[in-house]
Amino acid sequence: MSSVTVTVVAEVPPGFKDGMAPPPPVRRLSSNGSPTEKSSCGTCLQRLPFMVDPRKLPCSHVFCFPCLKSEFAKTNAVNCPVCGKVFDNLEMDKVTKVQRMKSDEDSRSVKEPVSVLCDVCKKDPVTAISFCIDCGKKMCPRHLEFHDGYQIDFSKKKHKQISIEVYRASPNKFVVCEKPGHANQQLTKACRNCHKLFCDRCDTKAACDVNGAKVHDPREIENLSVELKDILSKKMELCSGKITDIIRLQKNTSGDLCDIQEKVGQMLEEVDKTVEDQISMIKSKADQLKNEITLHLNQSSNQVDVFSSSLMAKKDQLDDLWTSTQHLITQNRDAEVVRQYKARSDQLDKAVTVELGFCHLPRKMLSYTGSDEDIDLGLELEPSSPSSLHFRIKEKNSTVHCSTVCWTLEGHFLCGRDSLMEVRHSDNVNVLKNLKTTNANGVALHKQGYLALHWANNKNYIILYSPELTFIKLFGEFFRTTDKFSHMSSSEKHVVAVDPDTKQLRVYGTNGDSLFDMKLVGMMRPWGVHYLQDGCVLVSDFMAGSVRKYKVLPGHSEPIWVCRDLESPVGITTDFSGIIYVASFTGSKIYVLSHEGVKLKVLTHKKLQNVKEVYDIDIVDDQLVLACGVDGLACFELTFEAVVL
Repeated sequence: MSSVTVTVVAEVPPGFKDGMAPPPPVRRLSSNGSPTEKSSCGTCLQRLPFMVDPRKLPCSHVFCFPCLKSEFAKTNAVNCPVCGKVFDNLEMDKVTKVQRMKSDEDSRSVKEPVSVLCDVCKKDPVTAISFCIDCGKKMCPRHLEFHDGYQIDFSKKKHKQISIEVYRASPNKFVVCEKPGHANQQLTKACRNCHKLFCDRCDTKAACDVNGAKVHDPREIENLSVELKDILSKKMELCSGKITDIIRLQKNTSGDLCDIQEKVGQMLEEVDKTVEDQISMIKSKADQLKNEITLHLNQSSNQVDVFSSSLMAKKDQLDDLWTSTQHLITQNRDAEVVRQYKARSDQLDKAVTVELGFCHLPRKMLSYTGSDEDIDLGLELEPSSPSSLHFRIKEKNSTVHCSTVCWTLEGHFLCGRDSLMEVRHSDNVNVLKNLKTTNANGVALHKQGYLALHWANNKNYIILYSPELTFIKLFGEFFRTTDKFSHMSSSEKHVVAVDPDTKQLRVYGTNGDSLFDMKLVGMMRPWGVHYLQDGCVLVSDFMAGSVRKYKVLPGHSEPIWVCRDLESPVGITTDFSGIIYVASFTGSKIYVLSHEGVKLKVLTHKKLQNVKEVYDIDIVDDQLVLACGVDGLACFELTFEAVVL
């Protein structure tokens, strides 16, 4: 039987440029034209055992026939996506068919026997020539020489050996029972429930405590091995699908980077044109912008490299598991299959459910600012709105209702609860500091420490605390008769708190002086509030399902804009670029609004489906944290599409 050699190469498709993440390896056919079981379709990446009518192009790359016909129908030619060669006037029905690898069931009908490999070789085992009955090992010529030398030098008993042909004729004959008094008795049966092996002298009527069975269910080893091999083969098929998913995900990620590089080139050309139009006055800014774009490309490239390395590590682990299981079911004796079935089955189950993760490339775009008469470059590189949420961490077994949260300057969580305030670590949600107090329904940062909006005895109290959560002073107080929930916010000049009873905004100076009250025109039940850098505030209306923007002025204030059709909006915040985020009380939605109050999209995550209610939200950089009432704190990472517009 001729050997098959597999050459693994990384071919670069047309348009692939330096500095990009390497493409996935392409597995060629062997030099004699025979495929390997790891050969895969260059289009859909399905492995050869599961390909649909596999065909081989003149360049020796293998594809599913439907994939080839789909490509041919587009351009009346086939462009190999692996090597880039183009084949015109190709007669599709005459494309060389490839013999699919035999399944385990089919292989039993093949006359040519399967090669028996050495059990001692660690890597790349070669064909065995002898079997030691005493050691229970198949050995190649090299290891047989070591084995015989050891017998001559050290062992007092000469081991019994047989040729590999005799062993292959009846391998189960040499698996014997090790129980006292059962010496040299061949193991012929195994329990279908617990996979325990028996010889003819063993008691098969003893109790079996696996799967609730009262007694053993003995079966012939050969028949049970066939059943277990079939189960393992099906799980290997799922494992193969997971490996295909890894290759496809890596390929798509590399394609995203190609798009980024192409768009970056377009942006650089646009920058150059603008610089030429506005001459040398703005060249310094143009150079700075080029550096930012190039840095964006480098950061994206590095991120893809790291993600690709992670994917390849997972793929290597799955490859090793797949190969070792294939060796188990084709090269080992039936008794060994039964012995290792449980552990190997669990490993394959775990492999199929392994999390591949995502490559979240930051999305940025060129935006035009100013007019044609401005003596300025008029271009800036800006981030766009987020595309999805990526789960980071969630508080477990919360026992105290969490009503409000904000990020501290140290990057941790400051949260207010029914009977205490806490600072929790953002990596593991462990408590760093706490203070027992009355209900804290609103928190905000202050130049001297933290501000908290407490509720007790039908009153709201605004209290200033030090960074160590020690009392400094009382800022203000106002009566409340409806419910306890209300939020607050702060800026460099003002501290504001929502009074839902009077539908007013209480405005204080940063030293605690009460400045004025502002009537929130059009509000039904104001809840969340967020102070903007332009001196305005955003206020959510829980009952009306809206968010309004107001200018902070004494007396009555008409809204600048209104965003409607929001479901029970509560907490509200903005990111560093001014994009607005509104939490829904139902817990399953986060609304994303533009600077002008236009609803851009709705973010959600499966981890939010079981959250009963959400009260507050805050963001720092790309990290978003939610106060989830009885479900405690939940933190997510904002992610962006891997496309540059």
